[in-house]
Amino acid sequence: MDKLFDYLIDLSGSSSYSIIFGILVACGLGFPLPEDVPLIATGYLIWDETMRWGPAIGITMAGVLLGDTILFYLGQMLGIKLLESGRFLKKAKVRRTRAYFRKYGDKLVFFARFVAGFRAAAFFLSGAMKMKYRKFILYDGVAALISVPVWILVGYGMGHYFGDEIATALKKIEHLKKGFSLVVFCALGVVAVRVYLQYKKAKELKAAGLSKA
Repeated sequence: MDKLFDYLIDLSGSSSYSIIFGILVACGLGFPLPEDVPLIATGYLIWDETMRWGPAIGITMAGVLLGDTILFYLGQMLGIKLLESGRFLKKAKVRRTRAYFRKYGDKLVFFARFVAGFRAAAFFLSGAMKMKYRKFILYDGVAALISVPVWILVGYGMGHYFGDEIATALKKIEHLKKGFSLVVFCALGVVAVRVYLQYKKAKELKAAGLSKA
C-alpha cells in the first residue's frame, strides 16, 4: 500500500482524476485496496495544486458511489440466487433475514461505509436482500458525504503540515485508523446482538402462544 500511495501522490495533470476515479471504483467492488489511501492522496494533490477542490470532490464521490452501486446490483442479480438455492441458508431463514434487513438494513449500510473489511459484504447483501436502491444509495450517499471529505481533508492537512514527508506521517496514524474501524465494528456488533435477541424473544412468544392454543 505504501507503493500505491507513493504512486498516487506523484500523479500530475488531468490523468490524476481518472486514475483516482478508477481506483475508487475498484475499492467499491471489494478489491483489497483501502479506500482511504486514494482519498488521502487526493487531499495531498489538492494541496500541491495538482487537483482542484470542486472536481476532486465530485470525482471521488462518483467513484465511491459507482463502485458501491455495481456491487449492490451484483448482489441483486447473483446473491439471492445463491441464498435461495439452500446451500447457505434454508429458505425460511432467508425470508426472516430479509425481513430483519428491511428493518435494520439502513443502519447496516450507513455504518458499513466506515468499516473497510465489512463494507463490500454488506453492500452485496443489500442487493441480495432486495433492498430498494433508492434507500441504499441514500444511506450510502449520506455516509460517503461524511467519510469522503474527511479523508480528503486529512490528506490536505497532512500535505500542509508534512509536505513530502506525508508517507511517513501516514504510517503514524495507521493505528488510529484501525482503532476507529474497531469502534464502528463493535457498534455493528451491538446492533446485531439486539436484532438476534429480538428475534429470539419473538420466537419464544410465538412458541408460547402455540402451546397455549
